[in-house]
Amino acid sequence: MRNADGDLLSFAWADAETASAKLESATVSAFPLKDIQSSSFSSFRQNADGSLSALSQVKITRQNPVPAWIIDVSKIKGKLLQARFGIAEQVDGMFGFTLESSNDLKNWQSLGSEQLVQLRHQGSMLQNLGIRLHHVSAQYLRLRWNNPAVAPWLDNVSIDSQQEVYTPPVLQWSKPIPVKACAANYCDYSIPDNTPIDSLRLLVSEPNTLLHITVLAQVTTTTAPVSSYHHRHSPLYPLHVLRNQKRNAEVQVVNQQVWLNDSLVYKINLQNGEVKSPDLLLDGASYKTLRLQTDSPFSKLGKTLPEIQIASLPRRLVFLARGKPPYQLEWGMENKEGAAIPLTTLIPKMDLSKPVQADIASVEIADYVAPQAVVKPVAEKTPAKEHKPWLWAALGVGLLLLGGMVWSLLKNMSEDKAKT
Repeated sequence: MRNADGDLLSFAWADAETASAKLESATVSAFPLKDIQSSSFSSFRQNADGSLSALSQVKITRQNPVPAWIIDVSKIKGKLLQARFGIAEQVDGMFGFTLESSNDLKNWQSLGSEQLVQLRHQGSMLQNLGIRLHHVSAQYLRLRWNNPAVAPWLDNVSIDSQQEVYTPPVLQWSKPIPVKACAANYCDYSIPDNTPIDSLRLLVSEPNTLLHITVLAQVTTTTAPVSSYHHRHSPLYPLHVLRNQKRNAEVQVVNQQVWLNDSLVYKINLQNGEVKSPDLLLDGASYKTLRLQTDSPFSKLGKTLPEIQIASLPRRLVFLARGKPPYQLEWGMENKEGAAIPLTTLIPKMDLSKPVQADIASVEIADYVAPQAVVKPVAEKTPAKEHKPWLWAALGVGLLLLGGMVWSLLKNMSEDKAKT
């Protein structure tokens, strides 16, 4: 931070650190309901500690339509990050539902509408069986199918959670970023300098499109940029990396590229609606160029090259407003003298459990202008230029001189012959 005179100002990050936050994944119990009434809990009973147990004398089979499920998350510590559902492999379709949370099985709060997707399309299996829970805190979840007659049986439910006191803010998405350059099986995109990338969205324009892509980042050193997990990173990304076993804790850089993610990207029209692939999680680091690479020709994503959007988790900082405004924020630079200091050092005797009391500063950032895509120019025939009058005159003078020289040469040859 600098003031109008260029003096460095003391500042601290106001975001709560989550370096010690513990990530956990656990399989939880799910109980089918005969109807969607909140008072109808015929397949389980509630124990003294709040957990639920199945009633052995009640049998609800998968042959009968189940309109709703109760998911017991009472033993999960911390905030709920994601729910992952298991259904039979032969199930095929898109299944919409609403999800609700409760702490007493009586009062329910809506968490929104979601859908489970398991489709076979052009020889590939499309799956989206994970639902993000956005750090909700609850004892129970209730899933209510939109169409119970065709809804699948839930074989199992797993919950990813994090013990923390920090809830990250809502992602901020960029404007669409156009293609910088393309080859047969990849496209490159220029990213604004020093922008942390926590999520990526591929804007596929044409329906009934499907392609497997790998997201790579181009780097200029032998080590990958370091992401700030403890400040702003989505904890779901390291879980995704571990499950896919694609990247170690110490990232290896091969051919100046580092792997970030891979997934099926699709946009398919069905009779009951459109299904799109979810946004991709990234590592929260900054890169200058992202490359989307495919096993097939990139043109399978449509005639129009798809744009992308990137998202970052916004951060907050507090600084001591010394000197004259405007105050300038510089980032992406190594400056030990201007580095952040602990919040308790900036504001002594501060209670970290309470919000920071400070004036609100408005931030003005210039719009990012993406470079134009590299397109090979088409060679065009240059039309012959119209000859100028002075060119004709010069040509005429040249012909006269040449004629005079020839006449003089012939005359001399005739005189020499006569004398002989």
